[in-house]
Amino acid sequence: MLGCTLPHLSADFPHIELEVETGSSGRLHSRLQRGQLDLALLVEPVDGAPADDRCLKALGVTQPVWVAAHDYTPDFAKPVPLALHGTGCPYRSVAIDVLTRQGRRWRAVIMSAGVTVLETAILAGLAIGIIDRARVRPGMRILSLDDGFAPLPLHELRLVRAPGALSEAGEVLLGLIGDGFQLAR
Repeated sequence: MLGCTLPHLSADFPHIELEVETGSSGRLHSRLQRGQLDLALLVEPVDGAPADDRCLKALGVTQPVWVAAHDYTPDFAKPVPLALHGTGCPYRSVAIDVLTRQGRRWRAVIMSAGVTVLETAILAGLAIGIIDRARVRPGMRILSLDDGFAPLPLHELRLVRAPGALSEAGEVLLGLIGDGFQLAR
């Protein structure tokens, strides 16, 4: 996405000072609320309707799934070992909520902002994780209700603006993101 938008933005606004930040949707949402960001791409549950008109565009849906290494066998007598993103990640929140509703105990084995670390732990058989269905790699298997893991709700990638008016450069960036971005299927 950045490869499609940044050249156009810098050509149209050569004096702009652009800052791009990655982080959990929860962290980005907080920074957006405080006016520290102009725009953010946030992953939010589909059933959690946008709180207000600051959601500018829905860019597609994602399906989080439980995954484990192919040879991993859950031990229902022990807490579920999880590979998790940090607090503020919507996948983390929904997974913990689902386990809690099922009465399942869990423990965080690995927490990381980087998906590669989490995927490595999952593939090594150290933990179960929650990732987008499109990111399931060879060596992983999707866990189902038959394995004791309830389905996770659909999420949506939403482009959200900060409170207040969007700058001219922000409007251009909004158009470029809206025109050039699609979720991989």
